[in-house]
Amino acid sequence: MVARSDREETFAPLKDKTLFSVLRQQFMNDFGYARGPVVADAIIAEILQTVAAFVRPAQLLQPGQMLWMAVANDGRKHAHTQMREIPMVPVVLDLITAEELTALAGGESYEKVRQQRQARLLEQTMAQGGVLAQSDVAAICLVHRKQVSRAIQRFQAAEGRILPYRGTVQDVGGTITHKVEVIRLFEAGHLEHEICKLLPVEHSLTSVENYVQTYKHVLKLLERQFSLEEVSGILSISLRLVSAYVEIIREHHPDVLARHPHLQHQDDAPKAATG
Repeated sequence: MVARSDREETFAPLKDKTLFSVLRQQFMNDFGYARGPVVADAIIAEILQTVAAFVRPAQLLQPGQMLWMAVANDGRKHAHTQMREIPMVPVVLDLITAEELTALAGGESYEKVRQQRQARLLEQTMAQGGVLAQSDVAAICLVHRKQVSRAIQRFQAAEGRILPYRGTVQDVGGTITHKVEVIRLFEAGHLEHEICKLLPVEHSLTSVENYVQTYKHVLKLLERQFSLEEVSGILSISLRLVSAYVEIIREHHPDVLARHPHLQHQDDAPKAATG
């Protein structure tokens, strides 16, 4: 055995005064890994790597930024899975920017700035390998989730593109989001092959054509005064999807719903004649 020098004796042991060593002791002495140090070392290395992934972004935060946990955009849907079982990634988000402050100071409407902010949060998260749900945006901006949904729809209508949130990227929160977004783009005048490229996750032309064809069938059946339940049964699609299509039809083909008084909003109902 080679004798260590005085300096090695003095300084080498200090290299083991680390968090890794502390965790190793706990694994070996408290968690039953005394006979499996190699396994313990591998687990600890993975834990420290995960911790570092969270700590590093926090060290880089600038004024106006925040650290948030996003669901990993790993190509899986993670539908019907509890959040604690879903892979997540830390992302750094610009909660407020100099451009926003300039716009507000110049008289820009709060609503428009809010829409732009929410779009930025979604796109920044996507660029960092994550994806936000509308509920994330609601919590960050302290607004109701329905307000977030309306803001996203208005932004998408104005900009002609789809924002990347969990509903469109991972198709969660009710498995109909892609279909509805496709039909909104279709009613906005886009052709099927254009719609494929406008979605945040590109769809095949066949899928988009099928969505559009189903929507046209819904429209025709409603024109023939079938009920929503009958339309759902005939086309073998969910009643929720039929209802979502009805809202689009209400906007673009109100005359069709005129034949279904029970589907009309109060404002849509024909006014009684006055003498």
